[in-house]
Amino acid sequence: MVPLRADTTAPYFFLSYAHTPRDDTDGGDPDVWVQRLFRDLCEDIRQLTAVPLGAAGYMDRSMRAGQLWTTELGDALAACRVFVPLYSPRYFHSSWCGKEWTIFATRSARYRAEGRRGTPGAIVPALWAPIEDHQLPDSVKDIQYKHPELGDRYPDYGFYGLMKLSSHRRHYQRAVFELARRIIEVGKSVVVEPGETPAWDAVRDTFATLRTGRMLRITVAAASLDRLPEGRSPDYYGPSALDWNPFRPECPRPLAEMAAAIAERNGFRPDVQAFDTWHSEAGGTPSGGGSAAVAGPEVVLLDRWVLRDPEQRTRLGKFDATHRPATGLMVPWNDDDPDSEDAKQALTAETAATLPRTVSQAEQACRPAVRGIPDHESFDALLPRVVQWAAAQHLKNAPAQPPPGRATPRFRLSVAGHEDSQPPVHRPHAEEEDRDEQP
Repeated sequence: MVPLRADTTAPYFFLSYAHTPRDDTDGGDPDVWVQRLFRDLCEDIRQLTAVPLGAAGYMDRSMRAGQLWTTELGDALAACRVFVPLYSPRYFHSSWCGKEWTIFATRSARYRAEGRRGTPGAIVPALWAPIEDHQLPDSVKDIQYKHPELGDRYPDYGFYGLMKLSSHRRHYQRAVFELARRIIEVGKSVVVEPGETPAWDAVRDTFATLRTGRMLRITVAAASLDRLPEGRSPDYYGPSALDWNPFRPECPRPLAEMAAAIAERNGFRPDVQAFDTWHSEAGGTPSGGGSAAVAGPEVVLLDRWVLRDPEQRTRLGKFDATHRPATGLMVPWNDDDPDSEDAKQALTAETAATLPRTVSQAEQACRPAVRGIPDHESFDALLPRVVQWAAAQHLKNAPAQPPPGRATPRFRLSVAGHEDSQPPVHRPHAEEEDRDEQP
């Protein structure tokens, strides 16, 4: 027998799930049902094993877009015995889930009993919401996830459906109990060697090839180290606008990366560009109320300090003059920044004067996002609201697309003597009709 690993405090299982975007209208926790499932699984595993208190399972509740791997989460992924991905349509479109899967799957595994054939695996999928086989990435299709022992209602409803319908309570209890037994069985028969958690950027996303979400352009209008406004501290900038973060040192990660992660967790494919890059590729923004192509929803992250650059201010003014109904605006502003106090009033006025249309439109969508976002926690909370508003506006204003195929010819009235007139159409019994019309 292979001895147990020394770390008996490591979680028996790691529950990997796709965080549900919050709805600001009700303020509730959208993942409360996942928490209930986690607690029920932990209770059954505690009753069926001798694991220490608090070591039955791990469920991430603290990680939000804008944060790197927490130490606690990394340690749990590196030491847990069994990985339990909670399948749902949202799960396979989450880069966070794809990277959690990658980290666990790269840990070495072997059977405890000698002589067992095949490749050992300690991944035990659970079905949260019904999903079709064709929706699964090719890399996971060979892993059993329906588990017949969980009952005949489980494949049709998943854990969420069994929990929500009171008439299925006993089916839910059976499914939880049998899943706990399955987790314990795998934990006893397979040894997964402890691993390490690499840097976030170095982790491959197992589901990347499957992700084809809606496009969201994230445009960053900010200064850079080589174009700092006069008197501005360089502490919040990098080589390009995409390195900007006014919340350093509390939050070292660039705002552009934070925004991209939030977009992915809300089902979008982020296209992140600096405002200079966008302007160059677009060949300049038309002024005088011209119309820009509506390619998709957009969110602009604005560093007010960039308005002290005359060239950038002119470009932003032209940008504002275009008709962009699906563009949201986020204005991060750290009041604890030593440069902020004396400049805030003047730069706020400059923003309103340079971007009157964009500011007015954005205030209707989310006023706090425009008036000044004080910290990275508020940024995390407000961006999904602005993204959803921009997406809704894009759907509302996007031109209708004709269905594929040959169009039906339009009916036209011909005018006698006109060069485009169509030849007369023969009408049977026309003479009789003419006579009937005579008095």
